[in-house]
Amino acid sequence: LKMLKRGLLILAFIAFIYVGFQMSGGMRAGQDALAGKKYDQAIALWEEIAENGSPIPFFNPQTKAQQKIGHVHAFRDDEKDDIDEAIKWWKRAAKGGNEVAQFSLAQSYWEGNGLEQNFEHAYTWAMVSADKKSKSQRRYLVNATTYKKSLTADQESSATKAVKACLDSGFEDCPY
Repeated sequence: LKMLKRGLLILAFIAFIYVGFQMSGGMRAGQDALAGKKYDQAIALWEEIAENGSPIPFFNPQTKAQQKIGHVHAFRDDEKDDIDEAIKWWKRAAKGGNEVAQFSLAQSYWEGNGLEQNFEHAYTWAMVSADKKSKSQRRYLVNATTYKKSLTADQESSATKAVKACLDSGFEDCPY
Protein backbone atom coordinates (compact mmCIF):
# COMPACT_ATOMS: atom_id res chain seq x y z
CA LEU A 1 0.00 0.00 0.00
CA LYS A 2 2.86 2.36 0.87
CA MET A 3 4.56 1.63 -2.49
CA LEU A 4 1.28 2.27 -4.32
CA LYS A 5 0.87 5.67 -2.62
CA ARG A 6 4.46 6.59 -3.45
CA GLY A 7 3.98 5.49 -7.07
CA LEU A 8 0.79 7.52 -7.39
CA LEU A 9 2.50 10.55 -5.89
CA ILE A 10 5.37 10.26 -8.37
CA LEU A 11 2.90 9.80 -11.24
CA ALA A 12 0.94 12.89 -10.13
CA PHE A 13 4.16 14.92 -9.96
CA ILE A 14 5.18 13.83 -13.46
CA ALA A 15 1.70 14.69 -14.78
CA PHE A 16 1.90 18.11 -13.11
CA ILE A 17 5.27 18.82 -14.74
CA TYR A 18 4.02 17.61 -18.13
CA VAL A 19 0.89 19.77 -18.01
CA GLY A 20 2.94 22.80 -16.95
CA PHE A 21 5.39 22.21 -19.79
CA GLN A 22 2.56 21.93 -22.32
CA MET A 23 0.89 25.09 -21.03
CA SER A 24 4.11 27.11 -21.30
CA GLY A 25 4.19 26.61 -25.06
CA GLY A 26 3.48 30.28 -25.80
CA MET A 27 6.67 31.39 -24.05
CA ARG A 28 8.75 28.77 -25.88
CA ALA A 29 7.12 29.53 -29.24
CA GLY A 30 7.80 33.25 -28.72
CA GLN A 31 11.44 32.51 -27.95
CA ASP A 32 11.71 30.41 -31.12
CA ALA A 33 10.18 33.25 -33.17
CA LEU A 34 12.61 35.72 -31.60
CA ALA A 35 15.55 33.45 -32.42
CA GLY A 36 14.36 33.44 -36.03
CA LYS A 37 14.09 37.25 -35.98
CA LYS A 38 10.32 37.04 -36.43
CA TYR A 39 9.81 39.92 -34.03
CA ASP A 40 6.13 40.63 -34.68
CA GLN A 41 5.32 36.94 -34.30
CA ALA A 42 7.21 36.79 -30.99
CA ILE A 43 5.34 39.84 -29.71
CA ALA A 44 1.98 38.37 -30.77
CA LEU A 45 2.73 35.08 -28.99
CA TRP A 46 3.83 36.82 -25.80
CA GLU A 47 1.07 39.48 -25.76
CA GLU A 48 -1.63 37.02 -24.77
CA ILE A 49 0.45 35.86 -21.81
CA ALA A 50 1.47 39.46 -21.00
CA GLU A 51 -2.17 40.56 -20.91
CA ASN A 52 -3.85 37.52 -19.35
CA GLY A 53 -1.19 35.65 -17.44
CA SER A 54 -1.09 31.89 -17.50
CA PRO A 55 -3.07 29.13 -15.83
CA ILE A 56 0.13 27.30 -14.88
CA PRO A 57 0.04 26.76 -11.11
CA PHE A 58 3.02 28.18 -9.18
CA PHE A 59 4.42 29.79 -12.33
CA ASN A 60 2.99 32.84 -14.02
CA PRO A 61 5.20 34.13 -16.83
CA GLN A 62 3.14 37.32 -17.25
CA THR A 63 5.86 39.79 -16.22
CA LYS A 64 8.49 37.78 -18.11
CA ALA A 65 6.37 38.10 -21.27
CA GLN A 66 5.94 41.84 -20.66
CA GLN A 67 9.70 42.27 -20.16
CA LYS A 68 10.48 40.28 -23.31
CA ILE A 69 8.03 42.34 -25.39
CA GLY A 70 9.77 45.48 -24.11
CA HIS A 71 13.15 44.07 -25.10
CA VAL A 72 11.95 43.19 -28.59
CA HIS A 73 10.64 46.73 -29.06
CA ALA A 74 13.90 48.22 -27.78
CA PHE A 75 16.46 46.01 -29.46
CA ARG A 76 15.02 44.60 -32.67
CA ASP A 77 17.35 45.06 -35.62
CA ASP A 78 14.86 45.55 -38.43
CA GLU A 79 14.60 49.35 -38.02
CA LYS A 80 11.17 49.00 -36.39
CA ASP A 81 12.46 49.47 -32.84
CA ASP A 82 10.23 51.63 -30.64
CA ILE A 83 11.71 52.73 -27.31
CA ASP A 84 8.44 54.34 -26.17
CA GLU A 85 6.64 51.02 -26.57
CA ALA A 86 9.52 49.26 -24.81
CA ILE A 87 9.27 51.64 -21.84
CA LYS A 88 5.51 51.01 -21.62
CA TRP A 89 6.03 47.24 -21.38
CA TRP A 90 9.00 47.52 -19.01
CA LYS A 91 6.94 49.68 -16.65
CA ARG A 92 4.19 47.07 -16.57
CA ALA A 93 6.68 44.27 -15.91
CA ALA A 94 8.54 46.36 -13.31
CA LYS A 95 5.28 46.96 -11.47
CA GLY A 96 4.85 43.18 -11.35
CA GLY A 97 8.32 42.75 -9.82
CA ASN A 98 10.34 41.72 -12.88
CA GLU A 99 13.92 42.67 -12.02
CA VAL A 100 15.15 42.64 -15.64
CA ALA A 101 12.50 45.21 -16.57
CA GLN A 102 13.34 47.22 -13.45
CA PHE A 103 16.99 47.30 -14.47
CA SER A 104 16.01 48.22 -18.04
CA LEU A 105 14.23 51.27 -16.60
CA ALA A 106 17.38 52.10 -14.61
CA GLN A 107 19.45 52.03 -17.79
CA SER A 108 16.87 54.07 -19.70
CA TYR A 109 16.86 56.75 -16.99
CA TRP A 110 20.68 56.71 -16.87
CA GLU A 111 21.06 57.09 -20.63
CA GLY A 112 18.02 59.31 -21.19
CA ASN A 113 16.82 56.76 -23.72
CA GLY A 114 13.02 56.88 -23.96
CA LEU A 115 12.82 58.65 -20.60
CA GLU A 116 14.15 62.00 -19.50
CA GLN A 117 17.64 61.45 -18.11
CA ASN A 118 17.41 61.23 -14.34
CA PHE A 119 20.34 59.82 -12.35
CA GLU A 120 18.30 59.63 -9.14
CA HIS A 121 15.65 57.45 -10.80
CA ALA A 122 18.39 55.38 -12.46
CA TYR A 123 19.97 54.68 -9.07
CA THR A 124 16.56 53.95 -7.51
CA TRP A 125 15.63 51.40 -10.16
CA ALA A 126 19.08 49.78 -10.12
CA MET A 127 18.78 49.30 -6.36
CA VAL A 128 15.21 47.99 -6.64
CA SER A 129 16.28 45.49 -9.31
CA ALA A 130 19.22 44.39 -7.16
CA ASP A 131 16.99 43.70 -4.15
CA LYS A 132 16.07 40.19 -5.33
CA LYS A 133 18.60 37.41 -5.42
CA SER A 134 19.18 36.64 -9.08
CA LYS A 135 22.02 35.71 -11.35
CA SER A 136 22.25 39.37 -12.42
CA GLN A 137 22.07 40.87 -8.94
CA ARG A 138 25.81 41.60 -8.77
CA ARG A 139 25.75 43.43 -12.13
CA TYR A 140 22.78 45.50 -10.97
CA LEU A 141 24.67 46.46 -7.80
CA VAL A 142 27.79 47.40 -9.77
CA ASN A 143 25.72 49.69 -11.98
CA ALA A 144 23.93 51.14 -8.94
CA THR A 145 27.32 51.99 -7.44
CA THR A 146 28.28 53.76 -10.67
CA TYR A 147 24.97 55.64 -10.76
CA LYS A 148 25.33 56.65 -7.10
CA LYS A 149 28.57 58.53 -7.92
CA SER A 150 26.55 61.02 -9.99
CA LEU A 151 24.19 61.90 -7.13
CA THR A 152 24.39 64.73 -4.66
CA ALA A 153 23.94 63.86 -0.98
CA ASP A 154 20.32 65.10 -1.12
CA GLN A 155 19.60 63.05 -4.27
CA GLU A 156 21.12 59.96 -2.67
CA SER A 157 18.98 60.42 0.43
CA SER A 158 15.87 60.93 -1.68
CA ALA A 159 16.67 57.89 -3.83
CA THR A 160 17.27 55.71 -0.77
CA LYS A 161 13.81 56.68 0.53
CA ALA A 162 12.32 55.98 -2.92
CA VAL A 163 13.88 52.49 -2.98
CA LYS A 164 12.37 51.70 0.42
CA ALA A 165 8.96 53.08 -0.57
CA CYS A 166 9.02 51.13 -3.83
CA LEU A 167 9.96 47.85 -2.18
CA ASP A 168 7.61 48.32 0.79
CA SER A 169 4.65 49.08 -1.51
CA GLY A 170 5.14 46.01 -3.68
CA PHE A 171 6.37 48.19 -6.56
CA GLU A 172 3.32 50.50 -6.52
CA ASP A 173 5.05 53.61 -5.09
CA CYS A 174 8.00 53.75 -7.51
CA PRO A 175 9.29 56.45 -9.88
CA TYR A 176 7.42 55.36 -13.00
